[in-house]
Amino acid sequence: MKVTIPVSYDKDSLRICLLPTILSYDAPWPVRKVPLRCSPHFIVHHLETKTYCVTTSTSEPTLNIWKFNGDDKEEVKEERDERFIPVAAPLFSIQLFSPVNWQMIPNTEYCLDPWEHVTCCKNVILAYEGDRSGLRGYLALGTTYCFGEDITCRGRILIFDVIDVVPEPGQPLTKNRLKMLYEGEQKGPVTALAHCCGLLVSSIGQKVYIWQLKNTDLVGMAFIDTQIYTHQLSCIKSLILGADICKSIFLLRFQEENRTLSLVARDHKPLQVYGVQYLVDNNSLAIIGSDADKNLVVFTYNPESHESAGGTRLIRKGDFHLGHHINSFFRIRCRVGDVSGERRAGQNIERRHITMMATLDGSIGYVLPVSERTYRRFSMIYNLLVQNLPHIAGLNPKASHTVQSRQKLNINPSRAILDGELIWSFLHLPAPEKAEIAKKIGAKVDDIIEEIMDLDRMTAHF
Repeated sequence: MKVTIPVSYDKDSLRICLLPTILSYDAPWPVRKVPLRCSPHFIVHHLETKTYCVTTSTSEPTLNIWKFNGDDKEEVKEERDERFIPVAAPLFSIQLFSPVNWQMIPNTEYCLDPWEHVTCCKNVILAYEGDRSGLRGYLALGTTYCFGEDITCRGRILIFDVIDVVPEPGQPLTKNRLKMLYEGEQKGPVTALAHCCGLLVSSIGQKVYIWQLKNTDLVGMAFIDTQIYTHQLSCIKSLILGADICKSIFLLRFQEENRTLSLVARDHKPLQVYGVQYLVDNNSLAIIGSDADKNLVVFTYNPESHESAGGTRLIRKGDFHLGHHINSFFRIRCRVGDVSGERRAGQNIERRHITMMATLDGSIGYVLPVSERTYRRFSMIYNLLVQNLPHIAGLNPKASHTVQSRQKLNINPSRAILDGELIWSFLHLPAPEKAEIAKKIGAKVDDIIEEIMDLDRMTAHF
């Protein structure tokens, strides 16, 4: 249904606008669905060409299985009864999509081998001599061959460059093509990829490797042994943060002058990590992770503390039970244009980042580090709101957000994370209740509202 909206453009003119009919406006955000007819797994944005690389897969029934034939393996077709349910063999592929019309760019599809699973897909920034900055963005894929329990898992690293070509007549989207720069089989499954100091970081089996891209080949620089299964890597400068599926998180450091990759610290308690990312607040750096029990956990590295055991252990500083499985984190710099100069200077937000998170339930949230003064004020408001407001579904906000675990923990909860939705409910209280809460904490109502709105302006990216 078309909607016309009259908008006053100037004093003496009137502009009539039409909302695009390809979008659906029933959701909180305008939504457009692009049919793929297959299962999407990864979506990566290529910065230089402003295109999107989408990893998809389809399943085809087959009766073929892989068996050992001496020292080599071969694919054998099994004779089965007609009522036998065949195995669904996956077939992965990647293709480029244009943000102009969200359609697949012709002649950019690349199909992978049968039984080869794509486990990670990243836009990596690697050293490149042909650019002024010395860096260039590439599409990197990590894959794993899943032939069966009897055959050892292997994987491949694929590096693609999105190049500009002369478009075909009548098809302006064909100006971009995929060019394979490197294709190499590894000794184990490639489970995670990242970039650090212009180098490629990969998790292969139980090791983390650092590679340098020279011409069309990867040259090993350093490696280190890790725990069981590293499924996520995140880098800032020379620091590499890894998430293990069973053995919690670890922090590595790469020394480029010595070509040395060393372990800085790790969490020694078992934790089934789903996702991990950094928390950046100017010169302060922390680590946030999510686990299988739907908790958010914040760690810090402080070698001067007695709890860190000489700097080898990450210190647990905060935890929060969200009630959702979080499998993805990413960081965005705070918006500073809408915040006044005086308040911006007082809060020091120029180098503060918002850590966004996405859950398996289809929701999006964020974690924002705040100053000590702001935290103490909001903490007092939080405690008063818990006492005065009726609880949703009869759940006490403090008790329901206390960290929960299937295993008995020998540590006390660290309630250093506040529920923003409860604090935002202060804006909807009647004026007498606002004045009463402000009086109890020794502040003005206008100051509290302005501080809440400053946080809203800093995070208003969507």
